[in-house]
Amino acid sequence: MIQGHGDDGYLFDRPIKADFSSNVWYGGLSEGLKAHLAGKVGDIDHYPDAGGVKLQSLLEKQAGLAPGTVMVTNGGTEAIYLVAQAFTGATATIIAPTFAEYADACKLYRHQVQYLFWDKLTRDTVFMTDMVFICNPNNPTGHAFDERSLQHLVNLNKHTIFIIDEAYIQFTRDAATMLPHLHRLPNVLVIRSLTKTCCIPGLRLGYLAGGKQLVDRVRAYRMPWSVNSLALEAGYYIVAHPGQFQLPTDTLLEQTYQFRESIRKMGEFKVWPTHTHYFLFETLTGTAAALKAWLLENHGILIRDAANFYGLEQGHCRVACRSVADNTLLTTALRQWTLY
Repeated sequence: MIQGHGDDGYLFDRPIKADFSSNVWYGGLSEGLKAHLAGKVGDIDHYPDAGGVKLQSLLEKQAGLAPGTVMVTNGGTEAIYLVAQAFTGATATIIAPTFAEYADACKLYRHQVQYLFWDKLTRDTVFMTDMVFICNPNNPTGHAFDERSLQHLVNLNKHTIFIIDEAYIQFTRDAATMLPHLHRLPNVLVIRSLTKTCCIPGLRLGYLAGGKQLVDRVRAYRMPWSVNSLALEAGYYIVAHPGQFQLPTDTLLEQTYQFRESIRKMGEFKVWPTHTHYFLFETLTGTAAALKAWLLENHGILIRDAANFYGLEQGHCRVACRSVADNTLLTTALRQWTLY
């Protein structure tokens, strides 16, 4: 799906005052990282590390993982497609509604795909497919699967490979990363993104982690130089300065609660629960597409039309919490929509 994701302001010929369509941390790019990258622009006259080996090693040491268990990728999306390619023709279960690229990647590589909805998933679910794709916490619903339940689920289904996308793991208190447990979970591949918390989605940087045998199987399909020089430099800086990229998670979740409540109190919207900083709401008057267009035209506000997520309806929208001032802009505009 090339079109239809969030953060699509580039499609519109007008300034965006507040972008709620992206789940990236709204705090902006680190000044230290910005200065570091500015000083490295001259290095683009050389090829980057073909396999991202230096950054791979740094990430393994940071996470306490064994050598060869991390593969640096061009964002989390490259990892998704490489996993699907490495297991061409497999059977796959996708926990839905969720990020469309899991299904798109599987269909591209001739997987037999089936869906299981989040409200039907339990720690005791037994899968009959080769693979399971689960986003934790989930995009777009914000649902999270707790650490113990997820480990139990994985151990119950030892015949199945779990691809666990942790792109938003730092934005929740209700789930924990599987990275420390990979040494005893041989059927798990974890996808991580450095773009969301570090506010660098334009650089495309992520990684895949798991047992060396599984990761090497996926690595065999990776093209050289897929991660550019500036993205690798960003990774070096992020690993060396972790304190600069610590999210104020408790504050963000409290702001999200207040934001959700302000929308929920309007009778024209149904608001879904969440365990993270983004959430779904449904407009009961009109469609998400109409609301998105109206907000953009009249207020310069961008939201995510979520109707194209498998399992959602025409009225579903997704927004991510921003500053209190920006949140107020949107809630004020939504009150006007209710009178429109």
